[in-house]
Amino acid sequence: MTRWAGWLCVLGLFATSAAQAAPGLAQLQAQARAENLAASPLWRALLHYEPDWLGEGVHSTVVTDWFFLAPDGRRDPAAELDATLAAFVEDRQIADRDRSAACTFIARRRFLVDRLGLDEYALGGADCEKYQRWREALAPRQVSLIFPTAFPNSPSSMFGHTLLRIDSSRRARNTELLSYAVNFAAAAGDDAQGLAFAWKGLTGGYAGIFGLFPYYEKVKQYAWIEHRDVWAYPLNLNAAQTNRLVDHLWEMDGVRFAYFFLSKNCSYQLLSLLEVARPELELTEQYSWYAIPADTIRTIADVPGLMGTPRFRPSLETTLRWQADQLSADQRALARAVAADDVALDGPELAALDPADRAAVFEVAHDYLYYRLQSDPASAPADQAHANAILLARSRIARPSSFAPVPTPETSPDQAHRTLRVAAETVYEADELSLGLRIRPAYHDLLDNPGGYTDGAQINFLDLGLRIDPDEGELRIDDLTLLNIVSLSPRDDLFKPVSFQVDTGLRRRPSANVFDNVDNNLGYYLQGGPGLAWGDDELLGYVFGLGSVDANSALAPGYALGAGASVGVLAYPTRRLQLKAETGALEYVAGEAGYYRWARFAQQFNLSRDLGLRSEFGWENTAVDSGLRATIGLQAYF
Repeated sequence: MTRWAGWLCVLGLFATSAAQAAPGLAQLQAQARAENLAASPLWRALLHYEPDWLGEGVHSTVVTDWFFLAPDGRRDPAAELDATLAAFVEDRQIADRDRSAACTFIARRRFLVDRLGLDEYALGGADCEKYQRWREALAPRQVSLIFPTAFPNSPSSMFGHTLLRIDSSRRARNTELLSYAVNFAAAAGDDAQGLAFAWKGLTGGYAGIFGLFPYYEKVKQYAWIEHRDVWAYPLNLNAAQTNRLVDHLWEMDGVRFAYFFLSKNCSYQLLSLLEVARPELELTEQYSWYAIPADTIRTIADVPGLMGTPRFRPSLETTLRWQADQLSADQRALARAVAADDVALDGPELAALDPADRAAVFEVAHDYLYYRLQSDPASAPADQAHANAILLARSRIARPSSFAPVPTPETSPDQAHRTLRVAAETVYEADELSLGLRIRPAYHDLLDNPGGYTDGAQINFLDLGLRIDPDEGELRIDDLTLLNIVSLSPRDDLFKPVSFQVDTGLRRRPSANVFDNVDNNLGYYLQGGPGLAWGDDELLGYVFGLGSVDANSALAPGYALGAGASVGVLAYPTRRLQLKAETGALEYVAGEAGYYRWARFAQQFNLSRDLGLRSEFGWENTAVDSGLRATIGLQAYF
């Protein structure tokens, strides 16, 4: 063999070795098909595939075109995997992101490198400088699930909200405000509100998008502006799972999803992120129809070892109410006067106080003024300057106030009752007995076990009432509550909120039970009004002004308009018992003539977290008749 022949042989061996070390595209695609990687739970989680409602196919909840590298990638996981490999091998650029596919789809690339047994940068990605800087800024160490509690005054937050917090390995202890929050929300714009916002959110009129924000901004929004308590649940993810979730967040930059307020919402999509971290969990499968934040938290809590002990962050209103309750009546009045700038900050009224008490008055006055500033920004800047002056006066007192910290509620949201409720009851009405069945998909009423829910808040959604006559065996719909909201916000010398209620759906009253000579037809109704409430979380009194509209084919003009009022008391004497007494009247002032007056007493005794015994005894007086109505039955929560 000549010297040249020897060199050619050596070069041939190197070429063969290189070909074995770096397989071609066709070989990679064949290997992926042989290992059925397109059916991998992780691949499907990375592309956000879910089963079709009809048929055996799948589709992705992502609606952004550039996210898919195959023309039919939104519905074909195998085609998308082949196209993704091709984009990596060919170093394809993603124009919408102004970077290569390998630097855009980090988690996808690392999944393929790992499963195909390749070197770390065999599919590119060695020069992803923007990603590296972004990753270094996050420095992820731990992931926490954040739950701001329900906010009935906002359609998008009436059931609460969930987001994730990425805790940095560089942050000091107890400085989570410097972490980053991962939020999913409708891309609706700052001016979206009211009924139009609610309707578009329910019907898919908005796209949903992930956002990354400094955590202190979200705390300010939820705890200081919207006055919602916040729970933080650390998640026990290992380093590889945390890194994969963070890599996928990079892939989500600018990606839009199909958004539906009741189903494809913040809670559903955060479960989908956790499936990227741990694909074997399959968390989203049980939420095909609706996903309520409280339920998804309990789903995560049901996974052994996944969720740690929660931490409670009270809202500004919760803190202020708690601290004000620790002042005497005179000190509360003085704090109000200081906030209103009716008392000089160095005046004799304040100078006469013990330094610790003076500090406490300054703190309540400042926080109360700040609370008002958040509720009414138009009052700035004069109030802001006065708030700064109060804060300066407080800083001159070199002693802490005597306030005890806000106590953590006994029941955290993950330990609260489930939201799907099924009730079986016996009904006594018009001297007859019948059987009743109620099914409510969501969420919580004032007689349900209050632990873990917002005090004084009631939201019933799609609450269906059925009645069975035992003699004839006939099943009928008694009523269907489409949406019922009651918000009882107690008033005192510092806080003057207005409570409200709204109730709409289908019902058989008013019909034969209220008006003469009409059939007992099912008709539409809308009822509600503003109110006032006083008390605390153990005893609450309230009064409401009421207006009502009933549209029913049995009514002579087809409708009836009513006006009236109700007054009631809500009591929680023990953790197991809820009591409610209410009386009210409606006078129908237009359309069909009639009236409806009532007095009711209801109670629920909690046999366990998810099982209760409920009874209601009531007197009803109408233009047709008067009589008693009573129900007793079991409430089961699932």
